[in-house]
Amino acid sequence: MKAPSAVVTPPLSWTGFYVGAQGGYEWSRDRTIEFNLGGPPTGFSQDFRPSGGFGGVHVGYNHQFDRLVLGIEGDVDVGRVSDVVSPGFGLVFSARKDWEASVRGRLGFTPTERLLLYVTGGVAFTELKYHWNASDPVAFPSADANITKTGWTVGAGGEVALTNRVTARLEYRYSDFGTTRFDWPAVGGSYEQHPRFQSVRGGVSVRF
Repeated sequence: MKAPSAVVTPPLSWTGFYVGAQGGYEWSRDRTIEFNLGGPPTGFSQDFRPSGGFGGVHVGYNHQFDRLVLGIEGDVDVGRVSDVVSPGFGLVFSARKDWEASVRGRLGFTPTERLLLYVTGGVAFTELKYHWNASDPVAFPSADANITKTGWTVGAGGEVALTNRVTARLEYRYSDFGTTRFDWPAVGGSYEQHPRFQSVRGGVSVRF
Protein backbone atom coordinates (compact mmCIF):
# COMPACT_ATOMS: atom_id res chain seq x y z
CA MET A 1 0.00 0.00 0.00
CA LYS A 2 1.29 3.44 -0.93
CA ALA A 3 1.80 5.78 2.03
CA PRO A 4 -0.33 8.96 1.88
CA SER A 5 1.64 12.03 0.87
CA ALA A 6 2.10 14.81 3.41
CA VAL A 7 -0.02 17.91 3.01
CA VAL A 8 2.18 20.93 2.33
CA THR A 9 0.84 24.25 3.63
CA PRO A 10 1.78 27.09 1.28
CA PRO A 11 3.79 29.90 2.90
CA LEU A 12 1.90 32.99 3.99
CA SER A 13 2.19 35.98 1.68
CA TRP A 14 1.36 39.52 2.81
CA THR A 15 0.71 40.59 -0.79
CA GLY A 16 -2.84 41.68 -1.57
CA PHE A 17 -5.72 43.99 -0.71
CA TYR A 18 -7.29 44.15 2.75
CA VAL A 19 -10.04 45.96 4.67
CA GLY A 20 -10.60 46.23 8.38
CA ALA A 21 -11.74 48.12 11.45
CA GLN A 22 -9.86 49.77 14.31
CA GLY A 23 -10.46 51.54 17.59
CA GLY A 24 -8.40 53.17 20.28
CA TYR A 25 -7.67 56.15 22.49
CA GLU A 26 -6.28 59.55 21.52
CA TRP A 27 -4.79 62.43 23.51
CA SER A 28 -3.41 65.84 22.59
CA ARG A 29 -1.63 68.99 23.67
CA ASP A 30 -3.02 72.11 22.00
CA ARG A 31 -1.51 75.42 23.17
CA THR A 32 -3.56 78.62 22.89
CA ILE A 33 -1.90 82.05 22.52
CA GLU A 34 -4.18 85.08 22.62
CA PHE A 35 -3.58 88.26 20.58
CA ASN A 36 -5.33 91.60 20.54
CA LEU A 37 -7.52 91.60 17.44
CA GLY A 38 -5.09 92.49 14.63
CA GLY A 39 -2.39 93.34 17.16
CA PRO A 40 0.28 92.00 19.54
CA PRO A 41 -0.08 89.17 22.08
CA THR A 42 -2.09 89.91 25.20
CA GLY A 43 0.12 87.71 27.38
CA PHE A 44 -2.67 85.18 27.96
CA SER A 45 -2.00 81.55 27.03
CA GLN A 46 -3.32 78.17 28.08
CA ASP A 47 -3.08 74.49 27.21
CA PHE A 48 -5.94 72.33 26.01
CA ARG A 49 -5.40 68.61 26.60
CA PRO A 50 -8.17 66.95 24.55
CA SER A 51 -8.62 63.19 24.86
CA GLY A 52 -11.16 60.53 23.98
CA GLY A 53 -11.89 57.23 22.28
CA PHE A 54 -12.51 56.59 18.59
CA GLY A 55 -13.34 53.90 16.05
CA GLY A 56 -13.01 53.60 12.30
CA VAL A 57 -12.23 51.62 9.18
CA HIS A 58 -9.19 51.16 6.96
CA VAL A 59 -8.39 49.79 3.50
CA GLY A 60 -5.02 49.10 1.92
CA TYR A 61 -2.71 47.07 -0.28
CA ASN A 62 0.60 45.32 0.52
CA HIS A 63 3.25 43.86 -1.74
CA GLN A 64 5.87 41.54 -0.26
CA PHE A 65 9.46 41.30 -1.54
CA ASP A 66 11.08 38.44 0.40
CA ARG A 67 11.05 39.79 4.00
CA LEU A 68 10.27 43.36 2.98
CA VAL A 69 6.64 44.56 2.71
CA LEU A 70 5.63 47.81 1.00
CA GLY A 71 2.08 49.11 1.18
CA ILE A 72 -0.37 51.99 1.04
CA GLU A 73 -3.31 52.49 3.39
CA GLY A 74 -6.17 54.90 3.99
CA ASP A 75 -8.29 55.19 7.12
CA VAL A 76 -11.10 57.21 8.69
CA ASP A 77 -11.73 57.50 12.45
CA VAL A 78 -14.68 59.08 14.27
CA GLY A 79 -14.99 59.92 17.96
CA ARG A 80 -15.04 63.00 20.17
CA VAL A 81 -11.59 64.11 21.37
CA SER A 82 -12.22 67.22 23.48
CA ASP A 83 -11.30 69.40 26.43
CA VAL A 84 -12.90 72.36 28.24
CA VAL A 85 -10.95 75.11 30.01
CA SER A 86 -12.43 77.81 32.25
CA PRO A 87 -10.08 80.75 32.91
CA GLY A 88 -12.57 82.20 35.41
CA PHE A 89 -15.20 84.98 35.44
CA GLY A 90 -17.78 82.58 34.01
CA LEU A 91 -15.82 82.14 30.77
CA VAL A 92 -15.56 78.73 29.06
CA PHE A 93 -13.25 77.86 26.17
CA SER A 94 -13.45 74.42 24.49
CA ALA A 95 -11.54 72.49 21.81
CA ARG A 96 -12.88 69.46 19.96
CA LYS A 97 -12.13 67.08 17.10
CA ASP A 98 -14.78 64.63 15.84
CA TRP A 99 -12.98 62.86 12.98
CA GLU A 100 -9.60 62.28 11.39
CA ALA A 101 -8.57 60.62 8.10
CA SER A 102 -5.22 59.77 6.55
CA VAL A 103 -3.51 58.33 3.48
CA ARG A 104 -0.15 56.72 4.33
CA GLY A 105 2.63 54.58 3.04
CA ARG A 106 3.76 51.53 5.02
CA LEU A 107 7.22 49.95 5.15
CA GLY A 108 7.45 46.63 6.95
CA PHE A 109 9.73 43.73 7.79
CA THR A 110 8.73 40.12 8.55
CA PRO A 111 11.07 38.63 11.21
CA THR A 112 8.85 35.54 11.05
CA GLU A 113 6.39 34.46 8.38
CA ARG A 114 3.30 35.52 10.36
CA LEU A 115 4.59 38.70 12.02
CA LEU A 116 4.90 42.09 10.30
CA LEU A 117 6.67 45.01 12.00
CA TYR A 118 6.19 48.32 10.20
CA VAL A 119 6.50 52.09 10.15
CA THR A 120 3.93 54.31 8.48
CA GLY A 121 3.58 57.95 7.47
CA GLY A 122 1.65 60.29 5.21
CA VAL A 123 -0.92 63.06 5.02
CA ALA A 124 -3.73 63.55 7.56
CA PHE A 125 -7.01 65.50 7.50
CA THR A 126 -9.36 66.72 10.23
CA GLU A 127 -11.73 69.48 11.36
CA LEU A 128 -10.90 71.43 14.54
CA LYS A 129 -13.71 73.08 16.50
CA TYR A 130 -13.14 75.87 19.03
CA HIS A 131 -15.93 77.46 21.08
CA TRP A 132 -16.12 80.36 23.52
CA ASN A 133 -19.06 81.21 25.73
CA ALA A 134 -19.74 83.02 28.99
CA SER A 135 -22.30 83.08 31.77
CA ASP A 136 -23.14 86.63 30.64
CA PRO A 137 -23.78 86.34 26.87
CA VAL A 138 -24.53 90.07 26.58
CA ALA A 139 -21.18 91.23 27.93
CA PHE A 140 -19.29 88.29 26.37
CA PRO A 141 -21.06 86.91 23.26
CA SER A 142 -20.29 83.35 22.24
CA ALA A 143 -17.99 82.59 19.29
CA ASP A 144 -17.15 79.53 17.21
CA ALA A 145 -14.38 78.53 14.81
CA ASN A 146 -14.61 75.36 12.67
CA ILE A 147 -11.40 74.85 10.72
CA THR A 148 -10.61 72.07 8.24
CA LYS A 149 -6.92 71.21 8.41
CA THR A 150 -4.36 69.14 6.48
CA GLY A 151 -1.28 67.90 8.32
CA TRP A 152 1.05 64.94 8.59
CA THR A 153 1.07 61.72 10.57
CA VAL A 154 3.69 59.07 11.39
CA GLY A 155 3.58 55.88 13.40
CA ALA A 156 4.80 52.34 14.00
CA GLY A 157 3.16 49.05 14.78
CA GLY A 158 3.03 45.31 14.58
CA GLU A 159 0.62 43.00 12.78
CA VAL A 160 0.20 39.26 13.27
CA ALA A 161 -1.54 36.79 10.94
CA LEU A 162 -4.16 34.90 12.96
CA THR A 163 -5.07 32.90 9.85
CA ASN A 164 -4.00 33.20 6.20
CA ARG A 165 -6.74 35.81 5.74
CA VAL A 166 -7.26 37.49 9.13
CA THR A 167 -4.66 39.71 10.83
CA ALA A 168 -4.62 41.73 14.07
CA ARG A 169 -2.57 44.87 14.69
CA LEU A 170 -1.45 47.28 17.40
CA GLU A 171 -0.20 50.74 16.36
CA TYR A 172 1.00 54.07 17.77
CA ARG A 173 0.38 57.23 15.73
CA TYR A 174 1.41 60.91 16.00
CA SER A 175 -0.42 63.60 13.98
CA ASP A 176 0.51 67.28 13.65
CA PHE A 177 -1.78 69.87 12.02
CA GLY A 178 0.53 72.87 12.16
CA THR A 179 -0.41 76.30 13.47
CA THR A 180 -3.97 77.60 13.20
CA ARG A 181 -4.94 81.24 13.80
CA PHE A 182 -8.43 82.72 13.74
CA ASP A 183 -10.12 86.02 14.66
CA TRP A 184 -13.06 86.38 17.02
CA PRO A 185 -14.25 90.00 16.64
CA ALA A 186 -17.09 89.40 19.10
CA VAL A 187 -14.51 88.53 21.78
CA GLY A 188 -12.03 91.18 20.62
CA GLY A 189 -9.17 88.78 20.12
CA SER A 190 -7.26 86.49 17.78
CA TYR A 191 -6.22 82.99 18.83
CA GLU A 192 -3.35 80.81 17.71
CA GLN A 193 -3.46 77.03 18.17
CA HIS A 194 -1.00 74.22 17.48
CA PRO A 195 -2.84 70.88 17.85
CA ARG A 196 -0.76 67.69 18.07
CA PHE A 197 -2.43 64.33 18.59
CA GLN A 198 -1.13 60.96 19.77
CA SER A 199 -3.06 57.70 19.65
CA VAL A 200 -2.81 54.01 20.41
CA ARG A 201 -5.05 51.80 18.28
CA GLY A 202 -5.83 48.14 17.75
CA GLY A 203 -7.43 46.68 14.67
CA VAL A 204 -8.43 43.59 12.70
CA SER A 205 -8.08 43.19 8.91
CA VAL A 206 -9.37 40.69 6.37
CA ARG A 207 -7.07 40.02 3.41
CA PHE A 208 -8.18 39.11 -0.13
